[in-house]
Amino acid sequence: MINNTLIWTSIISAFFTVLALDFLRLFKFISWSPIGWSKKWQLLASAHFSIKWALLFVALTLIFALLYIVVSYTTSIPPSVTSILIGIVVVFAIEWTIATPKTPLSTIKSISLPFFAIMAIVLRFITGTAVFMKKLSEESMK
Repeated sequence: MINNTLIWTSIISAFFTVLALDFLRLFKFISWSPIGWSKKWQLLASAHFSIKWALLFVALTLIFALLYIVVSYTTSIPPSVTSILIGIVVVFAIEWTIATPKTPLSTIKSISLPFFAIMAIVLRFITGTAVFMKKLSEESMK
């Protein structure tokens, strides 16, 4: 199951996500810092920012690789539907944990649409590639 497509898809997705998160933070499209986890968890709080971004990149690469494997089993569902549903859940969960709002409605109001768009693009890339490669391997077995 682990092949070059999975590895490269995960790496490219993580690289794009890290760059996009930095862009969103730089232009204040998101009110939180993507590397703010280091202060909150007291993990590497005094480390250089490049180390924090590198760890974020590694974590995203691993998460996207796992997501690729899981989503490859959803070949009967269109990748667009899968990616939007996963995107809604992921963005809602991230905004909920970072902002800690009192109600789910206030979380929905605080969601950054550019952040949701970036996540939808990344998740569509991952799901589309995973489903295509799974269907391709199933057809080659026939």
